Amino acid sequence: MEDIPRIRANARSALLGAKYREWAGDSPQAMQAGWEKFSKTRNIIYDMRDFWAAFEHSALVHIVEPTQERREALLRAFERVVELPKWDYLMDGNEDIGLMRAAMAVSRLLFAREALGDDFDSNLNERFMVALAEKGAAPCYRMIQGMNAPETVAGWRYDPEHPTINDFSLANWPYFLGRTNLRGTSTMGLGLAALALEGRDPRCKEWLDTAVDSTYAVFEEFSPRGSYSEGLSYGGYALRLVLQFCEAHNRVAGTIDWTKAVNWAGIVDDVAVMQSGKKDDGTPDVVNFSDASASIFPCVGSWIRERTGNRVAQYAAEQFAAPGYFLDFLWYRSGESSAPPRAELMNYRTDLDWVICRSGWDVEDAVLAFRSGGPANHEHADRNSFLFKRYGERLLNDPFGAAYERRDPKWTLRMTKAHNALLIGGRGHQYHEGEEGVNAGRAEAKIVSYVDDGARVSWTSDATHAYRLANENVSKVLRTVVFAKPNIVVVLDQVELRQEAEPIEIRFFPDNRDGLAAITRSGGDFALERPLATLHGSFAANTPLSVQDSKIDFSEDLIEGVTLTGEENLGDYPFIRARTARVNRHEICTVMFAARSEDENAPEIDIRKEGSLWHFEVKEVKGILNTKGNVPKLDWVDEG
Repeated sequence: MEDIPRIRANARSALLGAKYREWAGDSPQAMQAGWEKFSKTRNIIYDMRDFWAAFEHSALVHIVEPTQERREALLRAFERVVELPKWDYLMDGNEDIGLMRAAMAVSRLLFAREALGDDFDSNLNERFMVALAEKGAAPCYRMIQGMNAPETVAGWRYDPEHPTINDFSLANWPYFLGRTNLRGTSTMGLGLAALALEGRDPRCKEWLDTAVDSTYAVFEEFSPRGSYSEGLSYGGYALRLVLQFCEAHNRVAGTIDWTKAVNWAGIVDDVAVMQSGKKDDGTPDVVNFSDASASIFPCVGSWIRERTGNRVAQYAAEQFAAPGYFLDFLWYRSGESSAPPRAELMNYRTDLDWVICRSGWDVEDAVLAFRSGGPANHEHADRNSFLFKRYGERLLNDPFGAAYERRDPKWTLRMTKAHNALLIGGRGHQYHEGEEGVNAGRAEAKIVSYVDDGARVSWTSDATHAYRLANENVSKVLRTVVFAKPNIVVVLDQVELRQEAEPIEIRFFPDNRDGLAAITRSGGDFALERPLATLHGSFAANTPLSVQDSKIDFSEDLIEGVTLTGEENLGDYPFIRARTARVNRHEICTVMFAARSEDENAPEIDIRKEGSLWHFEVKEVKGILNTKGNVPKLDWVDEG
């Protein structure tokens, strides 16, 4: 294995050393414990995943510090997996199809075979090759064929031999799964297996051609400028899977220039754009639209740096990534030159119609991220919502940990009511009921105005379509955001209704995952307090306003047959809300200012309406929003 010297050096590197020591501290018996749990539960989705984690960690450690105990444990685990009747939990009719677990088996077993080297005997290898073809390649091939030609499937279903945690309908999965990150799993599994089986199985050419085509299909889901609609976590997941195949294909075949397959520079830019400082543990925090919650692994940036020469990719690997994947140790190259993201990315409107603006990439810098655009897998009902981070605090938070299953009370966190967004007549915009999982809905929004003046940037997003799908009475829903960096955020919400008068409500949520958020209010003024910073704000409207602080009530959205016992650990989600009277035409202007917690004096915020003009002033920053036209027009009247 030509990578061994680099793997061993990386195990001692500043970036990867701590993660290696964590893995090396686990006994080889961790694999045994994982296997025993899987053997009892037969839960191939979660318990088998935990086994694979212990397996890959142990294989990596064995390369760096081989021991007899670890060698025997790896071989014993390898034998057990080879003897399993199947490696995945899905079927098409009566045939096995391969998604996450089959692909994981292919990848990890091939890696472990390399780690074991001469200790891997020919008898085991022969049995492994048979299993690789029938339990790895063939099921993954069937899965991709179903994605490519959904009308040909017999009917995807869960394997009754393995318990599942949901009752999703899979009837439409063949029609949309191929356009999600999960195509990457079957593609990796099929591609790696086809390369390993070359010359041994007559199906290999068809398998390899299919894997190549499917890799291009994965890359096609990245926008022309490099964004990924499911969010950074899932884009990074798709990449670290298919890049295994790309790298193996490059080494074994070398017939494709994968550096031209997608806009790698744009992908690196998107990784930078989607950063949001650091989490409490020092790992990267990200713009967490949809179910996204984490950044890339170093291996992704390292591969791009090595294959394309992009120096920002090296910076991303070292500054915007958290180690935790076995390929980090294979692909990271310490000492490669790097470069920080370019200044033009400080205000960025993606070609998905997301807007992310910042004052910098340091921990305390401001980040304001706004979700317009269309539907996507893993999405929330979050059109026209946004998050705001300053001084290391998520002063306006996008929820983490929303449930994938409709029966789970935390499904509520997927809904508009759990976001920094707008409700009309108590309802959010269109979303589905989770019948098929967390696939895309139909709600769309679009940026209709965007003005970038560097330190001051503003935009308007039209979410009429999204809300009208849920309420035919809606004729107009606009949200205009003004960001005067780094501390001032102004939001103007405009709603027009066709016939029946209804109230509207806007909500703002501070991060309260640690239970340390507090909300105070007085009249139309409010403060969202975090330990390191406070967001001061004030509401004004064209109708009487009721301003209250409240909390998410998970009991409101329970489906039939589900009750709360009081023992659930659902978390506490406080928010401030402003609710209007029942009218047909609404305008609410919110002005907010971020301050360090030690700044005891709240800023004076002035908002007043004169005809079609909304005047706002805070900390000597003055502006006017004119609502006379189809889209509000912003004029600055201070010297900024």
